[in-house]
Amino acid sequence: MGAFFDLVLINPLTNLYVLLTVLTGNAGVAVIIVTILIRVLTFPLYLKQMHSTRAMSALQPRMQEIQKKYKDPKRRSEEQMKLYREMGINPLGCLSSMLVQMPILFALFLTFRLALGEAPEALVDLSHRLYPWSYLRSAVPLEDTFLWLSLGRPDPIAIPVTVAASTYVLQKMSALPPADEKQAAQNSMMNIMMPLMFGFFTLNLPSGLGLYYMLSNVIGIVMQYLYVGRGGVNWRALVGLSREAVLPRAVMMRQTQAEAARRASGPEEEKASEEAEREPGRTGAGARRRRRYASGKRRGRR
Repeated sequence: MGAFFDLVLINPLTNLYVLLTVLTGNAGVAVIIVTILIRVLTFPLYLKQMHSTRAMSALQPRMQEIQKKYKDPKRRSEEQMKLYREMGINPLGCLSSMLVQMPILFALFLTFRLALGEAPEALVDLSHRLYPWSYLRSAVPLEDTFLWLSLGRPDPIAIPVTVAASTYVLQKMSALPPADEKQAAQNSMMNIMMPLMFGFFTLNLPSGLGLYYMLSNVIGIVMQYLYVGRGGVNWRALVGLSREAVLPRAVMMRQTQAEAARRASGPEEEKASEEAEREPGRTGAGARRRRRYASGKRRGRR
């Protein structure tokens, strides 16, 4: 497994980073280009994740109805999966981008430790991973400075603060108004704990990795804004003074999807009633008879 991971992730990323550093002449610019390339390659998964997250949020009223209606866990699970199929939603789609990002982060950690490491052991290991191209091998050791940062070393202030701040903004822009007080408390805790946790992690990681994560968050913020169709920004909600959505248009998207879910999974007699009203010539007694049969009721003659 380790050899496969080296072959498909660590070695290609290490060689790509060294190549971009040689071409641009700056290790920080190479980090920016690597971030953009990875974001472009994972864009379909990230788009799927955003769509699945919004759709799952829109289905919450229907999911609550199923939980109240079916007490048997097996039947409840079957009805939930049926609802997912009807709406064309994959529950695992919410995690697709995250599952891909984790091995990439680990591979980048090793890449920066190897390519920008100052220890002789790092240079020896790097030489074993570089492809046999002369302009790559002649480029090491690399210059690791970018602005005031030494990308191979941890940064105690700027990187942790910007990573925490960008994580907070991305979470707030992705979140929608909570359905109840319990969810509101959970969201509030996550909006505080996750940024602090990621900011704390970057205290002991190469600042190049922190720079990548911060830039990735910034790109994610832009993508979230474009995904909901732009519009205004609720700055009070962004700083935690309101429970409303940071992007009001996201609420409109959820309402549209919730209405679609209600129409697709509504009661049969409501569907029959709407169809009868739309069909020409099916009015009066004929439409009432159709609704009566659709609801499973048939009155006998008096």
